[in-house]
Amino acid sequence: MVLGEHAELFNTVRWGTLQELKSLVAQGKNIHGILKDSGYYSGRTLLHSACGREGLDVIEYLVSKGLDVNAQDDNGVTPLMIAADAGSSEKVQYLLSKGADPFAKNKSGETLLYYAAGGGLDWFVEDLIAAKIDPNASTQTGWTPLHSAASSGNKNVVEILMSKGADVKAKTNRGYTLIHLAIERHYTDLVQFLIQNGGDVNAKWLDYETAPLHLAVKENQPQIVLLLLTHGALPNIHYSGWGKVTPLHIAVGFNFVECAKILLEHGADPNIKDGLHKESSAELAKRMGHMSDLFKNK
Repeated sequence: MVLGEHAELFNTVRWGTLQELKSLVAQGKNIHGILKDSGYYSGRTLLHSACGREGLDVIEYLVSKGLDVNAQDDNGVTPLMIAADAGSSEKVQYLLSKGADPFAKNKSGETLLYYAAGGGLDWFVEDLIAAKIDPNASTQTGWTPLHSAASSGNKNVVEILMSKGADVKAKTNRGYTLIHLAIERHYTDLVQFLIQNGGDVNAKWLDYETAPLHLAVKENQPQIVLLLLTHGALPNIHYSGWGKVTPLHIAVGFNFVECAKILLEHGADPNIKDGLHKESSAELAKRMGHMSDLFKNK
């Protein structure tokens, strides 16, 4: 809920009816008011807010009253970006018909293609690429439209972007790959697609040198663990978090039995010691009373 100046208008636009909005305007409320001191949302107009709600009627009314379809908030975000991120073809098409700029970028370097990819707008993604918007354009932090699509689980958009030249091995400034992202969101089908199309199963995210296998075990995703191992993931790859441990250490520590079983079946060494406590995963299992059946002969 919006507080402060113009709060009544913004809250009505977001959650009220068109008639309620018209009533406020008739009372002299300033329809051109802008949000101030609102953190990430500072600088937004009523049109920005309307693009995040259901329906088109309020948007049409605001545009008819002269609100700028290309207004940028303090972060450079436009109403069209919000509509695309919401996955609304109807709003996107309307705003474009009223002169919204498809080539705008926000201050972080996110293009409209980035928002359309996250919103799952297949047709718009194709149109924007046809209009020469770079499918590999990255933000200040290294995120690309592919990262945006993957984070939302939009596999079809991922396929479209890759068919248009987007790099499946794209990394953020911290080394975060599409596979890391899909694993973190538990998108098994997308992980499989990325692996089959050249994604690096051993790429390390710079935060603690996290490989996809570490993340899959940590997220207790045995199906993804198996996918990675059968496509070349190194079973004993080190993770610098928690004192340079292996995926098996992580599985034992969290008592993720199925993950541990799959790791052992695919070459994980239970006798490798971690870098901090100098303890093997077999010793850890014994100390914690975990998985006695799996480690009884180790």
